[in-house]
Amino acid sequence: MIKPLYLVFLFFGAAVLYSLGNWSLPLIDRDEPRFAEASREMRQSGDFLIPTLNHEYRFDKPPLIYWCQVLAYDLLGENDFAARLPSVIFAALTAVATALYASRIFGPRIGLWSGILFATSLQVFIHSRAAVADMPLVFFFLIATWADWERLRNPESEFWRWTFYLSLALGFLAKGPVALLPVFFAPTQALLNHSPYRFRVRSALQGILAVLIVVGLWGIPALIATHGEYLRIGVGKHVLQRSFQPMESHGVAGLGGYLLFLPYYLVVSFFSFFPWCLFLPGCAKRLWAHREPDENYLLGAILIVLLVFTLVQTKLPHYVLPAYPMLAMLVARQAERSRWARPILAATLVAYVLIALVGFRVIEPEFLSKRIAQTALPFITAETRTASLNYDEQSLIWYLREKTQGFHERLDSAQVTDFMHQPGPALCVMNEESVDQIHLDPAWRTFKVCGHNFARWKVRPVTLLGLQVTLPLPESLNLVTIIKAQDQA
Repeated sequence: MIKPLYLVFLFFGAAVLYSLGNWSLPLIDRDEPRFAEASREMRQSGDFLIPTLNHEYRFDKPPLIYWCQVLAYDLLGENDFAARLPSVIFAALTAVATALYASRIFGPRIGLWSGILFATSLQVFIHSRAAVADMPLVFFFLIATWADWERLRNPESEFWRWTFYLSLALGFLAKGPVALLPVFFAPTQALLNHSPYRFRVRSALQGILAVLIVVGLWGIPALIATHGEYLRIGVGKHVLQRSFQPMESHGVAGLGGYLLFLPYYLVVSFFSFFPWCLFLPGCAKRLWAHREPDENYLLGAILIVLLVFTLVQTKLPHYVLPAYPMLAMLVARQAERSRWARPILAATLVAYVLIALVGFRVIEPEFLSKRIAQTALPFITAETRTASLNYDEQSLIWYLREKTQGFHERLDSAQVTDFMHQPGPALCVMNEESVDQIHLDPAWRTFKVCGHNFARWKVRPVTLLGLQVTLPLPESLNLVTIIKAQDQA
């Protein structure tokens, strides 16, 4: 077993690494500010059953991440760092759990390397600091996988049986039905090992009941309160519709695009699992030549995750994150024997620290919503009404509601003048082209902010080291903010 002191170092080392720069890097549109603001509204309203965003129901995800963010706000206040803290903690816990699980299979040395590989892979470094629901899912997904493996070794263990089912339920509360995939891992291992699989009907029925009770304690009241909308949108749209057509431009529509994107996760893994992807070819070669029974369990888990999300038409690199702990465990056997592993680890940590402490600070001024709020907050009050025209990004709501109490409005050009002339203080943000379409009162305060919208990317030519290349880049915007004070009504 790994020495407890090493596990403590792994947890706190990972937590510190994931926390670096989170106070300077603004929330990145669109998902981060959506989660952060919904959790703030939950905290302000006291309704912990159904999340809302800008006073409208938000059915995208179950409530676990919102509850965790509310707790973080209670401890640290409503800020970017606190919104990301649950992801930091769950990612660090997953690194420790990966190390412990791997040590049960391969021994303490490979176990520790497994935790390190998971903790320092690029996609984990990115999502461990993202204020979204993925890291809680990955943690409970891993615990369910580990518990299921232990159940195969000791079928009579009540501890591992109930740990398995409780983890399934909590994973469901983190991000929905994808958390239930570990139920297929044991049968898949039996298939890969060419060994019999015994299905325990009584245990399965008891487990299903336990999962339904845990999820139902929240789900049934939520369905009743929303007249079934949580199920229709949360599962119907964000699970089923996402499976059969690309959402929010994440994928290519049509049969041709679907077939073209089938190898998507095989390709992006060489970036998402960087730098440890360097050891993937050697690992694949070793596993092709010979696999131990426990390696088949890990491989089966990876293949099922890859298969499911390969078949789903909406695709994003982080969707397969639940497979990364198992991938790290398999690759760790390859990396641990390499003389290059330690230099690669050292270089990776140096690069991550520089990105977090220097890179985030450099790009911070490019985030428009935060700069607008920093300039506007001294001139507005809690009663100030806020709106935007042709700039529909959730981060603006998150940063302005640090001070304002009302909910944000989205306007068209015909509504701006009426909005600004209504009694009371007001603020409106619009792109520079829209300013000419409205009448500006000379008494209103205005200021311009230039930067980039990191929620919208466009492919365009740029000159790089003297060469003309085409790259995807964030949309460049010039925004104008108009502020009317209370006494200008």
